[in-house]
Amino acid sequence: MDVGTISSRYVKALFSLAKEKKQETRVYDDMKMLATSFEQEPGLKAVLDNPIFPPEEKVKLLTTAAGLEVSELFTRFIRLVLQHKRESLLLLMTHIYIHMYRKDKKITRVLFKTPVPVDEATQEHLKRRLQEETGNTIEFTGVLRPELIGGFVLRIGNIRIDASYSRQLREIKNKLIERN
Repeated sequence: MDVGTISSRYVKALFSLAKEKKQETRVYDDMKMLATSFEQEPGLKAVLDNPIFPPEEKVKLLTTAAGLEVSELFTRFIRLVLQHKRESLLLLMTHIYIHMYRKDKKITRVLFKTPVPVDEATQEHLKRRLQEETGNTIEFTGVLRPELIGGFVLRIGNIRIDASYSRQLREIKNKLIERN
């Protein structure tokens, strides 16, 4: 069984229906929250895989993990997945939906790592410039990484720009080792 194909089919059907009902953004928010819950609570997957828990309890657990107020469409999707015993594929389904939504809405994810907090004005300037360059909406995430020492690491989609001092120091060290 090809889990990617199965997961994609479920998600394509959900996305198509959500778009038809103009609820794709709401389902996107639910899926993002559920994906975050899977990352933060490793026990969530174990509970889903446990056949002792009844499906209705799993529905409650998943809707709670997806946020305080989830869409009815999301709840119906969860019930369908559980009914067909595909709960082991749910994490993959969340990631596929998130990717599909971002592609459809032309959203580019940007991860900006710095050793010190970056002020709001700098973040907005960077967001605006990237939006002008890509023509896409920018979903910006700033992360503190003190081990960078200085500079930054910028990840735009699949592109990574490493202008950190730690990388530059590593390169200098490697060059010195090569010479000796």
